[in-house]
Amino acid sequence: MGLDMYLVGKKYFYRDFQNPEKNLVEDGFVVREKTLRLGYWRKHPNLHGFIVKTFCNGVDDCREIDLSEADIQTIMQAVRDKSLPHTTGFFFGHSDGTEDEETLAIFDRALKWVGEKKDGEIRSVAYEASW
Repeated sequence: MGLDMYLVGKKYFYRDFQNPEKNLVEDGFVVREKTLRLGYWRKHPNLHGFIVKTFCNGVDDCREIDLSEADIQTIMQAVRDKSLPHTTGFFFGHSDGTEDEETLAIFDRALKWVGEKKDGEIRSVAYEASW
């Protein structure tokens, strides 16, 4: 039990009806989307609290929270500024600041990934937690 936190990336693929051979196919079926794990944290409640408060109006119900490129930059700035709010919760553990470097690296990679533009796909990033 505890706070598990994920940064996920989704690739949505356009379906090409005029050139079906261009469609991504897996196991004999056209792929609509793929979900990638861009990052994972175990018990970093201050980061969780910041994301929920800033991008989900403080509603902490383990739903997926979509993050724009600007949102990711906002999170990175808050980590750099050490302005993540002290957050507590049942089995959340505690943040001690040692996770900042890894957190910045994860969001930096996610920002670069979502910014890649490829024909036939749309990319998005979302945060989700489980506790």
